Amino acid sequence: MEEEPLYFPYLYGRRAERNALIDVVNDLGPLQKVHPIIEPYSAAGDLTKLLDTYRSAGTKLHMVINPTRGALQTGSERAAWTAAVAGYVAQPALITPVLHVFGYTSGTDIASFLAAYPSRDVALVVLQGGLSPMSVAAAVGSRKVRVFVGPQAAVADYATVMPTSEIIPLVVRFPVMVNASYPTETAFSLDPKSYGSAGFSDFSLIDPKPPRLGGGGAGAGAVTLHMTYQDATTKELKIQHFLSTDQVQGTPPNSLKLFQAIEKMRRQQASTPGRFLPTVGYRTLEGYFTSGHRTNLEKSKQQQISHHLATVANTL
Repeated sequence: MEEEPLYFPYLYGRRAERNALIDVVNDLGPLQKVHPIIEPYSAAGDLTKLLDTYRSAGTKLHMVINPTRGALQTGSERAAWTAAVAGYVAQPALITPVLHVFGYTSGTDIASFLAAYPSRDVALVVLQGGLSPMSVAAAVGSRKVRVFVGPQAAVADYATVMPTSEIIPLVVRFPVMVNASYPTETAFSLDPKSYGSAGFSDFSLIDPKPPRLGGGGAGAGAVTLHMTYQDATTKELKIQHFLSTDQVQGTPPNSLKLFQAIEKMRRQQASTPGRFLPTVGYRTLEGYFTSGHRTNLEKSKQQQISHHLATVANTL
């Protein structure tokens, strides 16, 4: 019997994403059907709680071991990061090392990466052009690797020249738009069980563009909750978007706009019982409303991501 697919959500390790992963560490399935990929962009210390939590739970993460963005752009920053996480990366039960193949990455770089992790489950992620698929295949040789191929690269070309490896499209599924422009609902994916045994991958509920350090800004206009559910008939995954009633920037506060969006989410759940699974993310959002506890956009994003991951895990 063919193995059921795995899900590989790609995340950048921002605080909301890290906390969401911690929230769902015990909800990724007894056989772990969801394997998050983390591309770090900040200091190694930011990952400590996440890595310790997953190690204690016996749950694995894919982690990019050559990050270059955010606070890791200089040689000294990357060297300090590499040294700090080395003890975690050395643990096969915790980390699957991932090499980000940049436009300047050489075949020798790939060969060196593979040599550094002999007999380990390893992966490559290709988000842009550069080294040709044929050159990547030559560097990999007979080693079986998992290759995540982004939308700017040709998945079919990699599948042709690397037939023994798992070539997985890294897809942009979540629509990124101005909050007030979101429709009531958007499609996310086919039935998760319909994907091949290699699995499927996407950027979950985040913008695929790498984050900027020191972001933030003025208060939001419309505030939106993005809640994943599985259609009972088609088994497709869909995202329902709940917009705040107030959509003027700065007034009322974002915390009150979140209450408005959460109230609409609760009304939907009441009219279609069981649409949204009672995940820790859903329950936390509902708890904010029922208790009157004011929260912020970052915490709501954490709950939306954790709900998404737990929902997908449940479908597998």
